[in-house]
Amino acid sequence: MPQKRASKPTPSRRARPAHPKTRAAKKSAPRAAAPKAAANHDAAPRPAKGMPAAKAADFSRRLQEERRRLRQELAEMEQHQVKTEEKPAADASGYDDDLVDVATETFEREKGFALESSVLGLLEQVEEALGRIRGGTYGVCGGCGRPIDTNRLKAIPYARLCIKCKEREERLRSLAR
Repeated sequence: MPQKRASKPTPSRRARPAHPKTRAAKKSAPRAAAPKAAANHDAAPRPAKGMPAAKAADFSRRLQEERRRLRQELAEMEQHQVKTEEKPAADASGYDDDLVDVATETFEREKGFALESSVLGLLEQVEEALGRIRGGTYGVCGGCGRPIDTNRLKAIPYARLCIKCKEREERLRSLAR
């Protein structure tokens, strides 16, 4: 019966180069870095699972209510915009309306477009959050892959980034300006 080899090579074996045929056979997977006790946010993202179904259902209900509210707000904006557009436009060359009135109407119209754009952006974020719930990734940061704090999700249920990643994104955005 053959003897078992020692698990640790002797110092003399370490010094000798391994034979090419045995080197390929002895290749092992690279060692994974040991996790640090303190969570380093800049470290490689670890995969996180979505939140439990009961919590996800509660957030889904909140998001659906927000979607309903935003759609209603958009409908009201569109009705107001139609009423504004039905008003006869001031004749720029005529003296029917004062230029201040024309400027005010233009400003109000532009403000309405900006508000509508903002509501559409929020609605898109809500739809994406509902998609993440369906996909099982709701509550997982899109930047680092770590779970998003529940208090953050209660405040902003359509959040896609954790606080640290959102701060980093805003800092980079302000530097780009």
